[in-house]
Amino acid sequence: MAKNSWEIAVKAIEEHDNIFIFHHIRPDGDCLGSQYGLRYFIKANYPEKNVFVLGDEVGNFPFMKWDFDKFEEIDKKYFENSLGVVVDANNSERIQFAEYILDKNFTHMLRIDHHPVDPDIKYDYEWEDATFAAAAEQIAYIAMKANWKVTLDAANYTYLGINTDSGRFQYEYVQRRTFDVMSYLHNAEGFNVWNINFPLSIREEKKVRFNAYISLNYKNEGKVLYFHVTKEMQDQFGLNANEASDVNVLANIGDCKIWVLFIDQPDGTIRARVRSNKIWINHICANYKPGGGHEVASGATCKNEQDMRNLIEDLKAEVLKYE
Repeated sequence: MAKNSWEIAVKAIEEHDNIFIFHHIRPDGDCLGSQYGLRYFIKANYPEKNVFVLGDEVGNFPFMKWDFDKFEEIDKKYFENSLGVVVDANNSERIQFAEYILDKNFTHMLRIDHHPVDPDIKYDYEWEDATFAAAAEQIAYIAMKANWKVTLDAANYTYLGINTDSGRFQYEYVQRRTFDVMSYLHNAEGFNVWNINFPLSIREEKKVRFNAYISLNYKNEGKVLYFHVTKEMQDQFGLNANEASDVNVLANIGDCKIWVLFIDQPDGTIRARVRSNKIWINHICANYKPGGGHEVASGATCKNEQDMRNLIEDLKAEVLKYE
């Protein structure tokens, strides 16, 4: 069930002069594409407004331009009549630079998200709709319904989010509306999906070798496939924790129902990326904080190998409920 509708986002944006847009930790194509897509839609349609983007792409999608604003360099006058916007995220533990929100720097807060979550932040405006394939699809839908002009930058970034979070339009929540907004994005002069699709498809040889290693060495317990990417493996293959996190290397092998990639993080924690082709997993991942997400695509945080074992056992038990 949706919380409110697209109109509330337009109302919030129109009522504020200064817009600050946030993305979630461990950024992906959807949160970044939503953030920058919204930025360029606002710039094109409300040129008098000031728009700031806060965060860090951590090396993702180097073929796109990322020029984040530094919070400490922003003049305090811009916090007057300001709107903080969280896209593709909800709880403070999942938002990059959430401390700026928790310190109540902004006049009001807006959330645009497709994750069904009750957040710990009080949002003055909120549009949550889990039927959308991507938060970027929500951004494009807002623009389409509001008859906003679509620029090439707005189209490119928004499409990046739609493409990556929908698995190139293969996941369950892709529907007619998804293609309606794609048609709308094509109103941007010069927009061509190939300009995003091609760089997304390029594979580094070291990643190909690493993915082959995973495919040869994963473990299977009770229709749960999993693999642990240790720090030593990352060093061996010349990959950082973000580069070594392609969970879908394990997708849909044999009769598996759930697949998990554990990745050692620089801070000593272990990131768990969890996917399913049917079974709901987000309620389980939410127990390993910070964790949660979509019903069949979620994340969790493990502190040690015992947490990893516990998560695997929890997922195996969930599989049995569906047998």
